[in-house]
Amino acid sequence: MADEPKINAVCKGCGKRLSADEKGAQYCGRCMIERAEEYVPEALERPPIKREKKSRTWLVMQVAIILAAVAIMALQTPRLISAVKGDRPLRQGTYATDAQADQCIKNLWHSARLIQEGKVPGPDIVCPISKRPYEIRGAGADVVVSCPNPELHGFKAMQVSKRHPVPEISK
Repeated sequence: MADEPKINAVCKGCGKRLSADEKGAQYCGRCMIERAEEYVPEALERPPIKREKKSRTWLVMQVAIILAAVAIMALQTPRLISAVKGDRPLRQGTYATDAQADQCIKNLWHSARLIQEGKVPGPDIVCPISKRPYEIRGAGADVVVSCPNPELHGFKAMQVSKRHPVPEISK
């Protein structure tokens, strides 16, 4: 800095001595910035953003929609529960049966499975009481398998068919 030539110029703004870098200038760097800032317009203040107040009607509508959704879910709960539950028992009714009638019903279930698969039950499936093979009648596309002696079980008819694969028992 000893080699730096001395300048006798002073800043017109603050009176500070100017350095060699500022040769030919009338103001120091700081005063030049202050003077430039005088010409920059002030930024306008933005008013705060007003949030629109939700109307009472809108709030009531939202509550009504939520309540309607809850009511629909409550009404659909039984359907949901029944869909999740297992299948209902296929045997319905209050007929009292003995072990031999139950065996005959099992044989009818087996026959129903066979005719659903397109097979005809053979003579090896017999009534547990009479030891006679089940009667097989073909009526068009429907095949009917029935117990040869339902009266021995205490019933009028015991049968199963391709259209009605659940054993039908009539008293």
